[in-house]
Amino acid sequence: MNIDFIRELTLHLEARYPLIFLKTGEENRALELLDVATGKAGRRLIRARELGSAVDLKKALTRCDSDESVLVLDSVHRTINDPDVVRLLADFGRIDPKAPGGTAVILTPWTEVPVELTRMSAVLELPLPTREELLEVLSEVCAQVGVLQTEDDGKALVRVGQGLEMEEAARAFRKAMIGWPTDAAGARMSVESDKRRALRRSNVLEHVEAPTDMGDVGGLDQLKSWLSSRAGAFSRKARDFGLPAPRGLLLMGIQGCGKSLAAKAVAGFWRLPLVRLDLSAVFGQPRPEEALRQALKVAEAMSPMVLWIDEIEKGFDNKGEGPSARILGGMVTWLQEKQQEVFVVATANRVEALPPELPRKGRFDEIFFVDLPDRHERQEILSLHLARRGLDPGRYNLDDLAELTEKFTGSELEQLVISAMYFAFGRNEKPNDADLARAHRETVTLYETFEPEIKKLREWARKRARPASTDRKKIDMFSDDRKEGKTSK
Repeated sequence: MNIDFIRELTLHLEARYPLIFLKTGEENRALELLDVATGKAGRRLIRARELGSAVDLKKALTRCDSDESVLVLDSVHRTINDPDVVRLLADFGRIDPKAPGGTAVILTPWTEVPVELTRMSAVLELPLPTREELLEVLSEVCAQVGVLQTEDDGKALVRVGQGLEMEEAARAFRKAMIGWPTDAAGARMSVESDKRRALRRSNVLEHVEAPTDMGDVGGLDQLKSWLSSRAGAFSRKARDFGLPAPRGLLLMGIQGCGKSLAAKAVAGFWRLPLVRLDLSAVFGQPRPEEALRQALKVAEAMSPMVLWIDEIEKGFDNKGEGPSARILGGMVTWLQEKQQEVFVVATANRVEALPPELPRKGRFDEIFFVDLPDRHERQEILSLHLARRGLDPGRYNLDDLAELTEKFTGSELEQLVISAMYFAFGRNEKPNDADLARAHRETVTLYETFEPEIKKLREWARKRARPASTDRKKIDMFSDDRKEGKTSK
């Protein structure tokens, strides 16, 4: 059981709070923990209703007639703003401090306390199950199903199940043990599949399949070097050494240059789960602030993990007004104060739309600027996309093509390869250099369309962000000078 939460709940019961709002979607687990805390506080737990029956609030409150009584209300949150309900709860909470009465614990999936009740209420939130709790659940399931798990396999399965509620985890473990009793990898995939379905129900979080490693990303050598130096940063060895867990990255840059791909590849490179937070979906919820808090709570429960926030500037109003400002406040506070091993990778395209609170030091470990790929990176990107489609990069004159595509983004280089393949498909043969050259001529680049905006973004990043790629212009110039010198001799 969650010892820390039981201790906190026990203290509130011993302090004789008249009303306790307990935010949770796990009523059965909440009742189990409440039963333990009530016993530790020397009090008596009362259910307001029997299963399958409706609650008579006035009658239920009269049962809580002594300071030993703790009344559980699990069906009041839907009518919590009804004037009669507020009045009954407010009267119940009007107690003589010298002679405290009972406590009503209201189980609710969201924290919405009427203003009349705030002064007499405490609000607690039931955390998602810890690794230890999930390990207990897995042990119980294994005993029921009759399956033996090695210690390492059990820990791996629990790590995959982090972020699920207790009953969700029990069902996922049971299905995995029944379907793959001797296949540890299959069992993990089963639990991971159930977790993806659970995340999709939130409409805010999405489990993302990550690439194998950073080898799928062309260029960005400075960013890759930074990530490599922190490859073991989430290990016990790093904690014992005194290193804090990395907080995250903000990837600024030109659209289509690999920021989102790099964000996905971070998780694959570090072998961590990757979850995307959809800010537009957060704002689409009836209670956006609550939706964000719940999403961050799930992310913390899944730690260590990578949380990807794509185009973060689109989710916030940099004027500091309206619901966007409240969401921003919650986000930056969490970024600053979080203790769990949640590595945030946020991407942004438009600097002018970015709230100034976000890029501040302490929210992210580093801000990288992703520019248009240089000649070497363009050649590497073209090779990757050709090889990915079963074509031998060595058959093409990529050096000349890299020179021609100076202002191309990474996504434009990918589309260039695809266009060349379409040209060749009509002839029923593999693409050649002429097809690639034709695709180049027919491409109108993003740089040609938005040159002033791109130059402005580069100027902003020059003093405010670290380049994701090494500037090799001087190196290339020196190399070209040496070649010319040899030629002249």
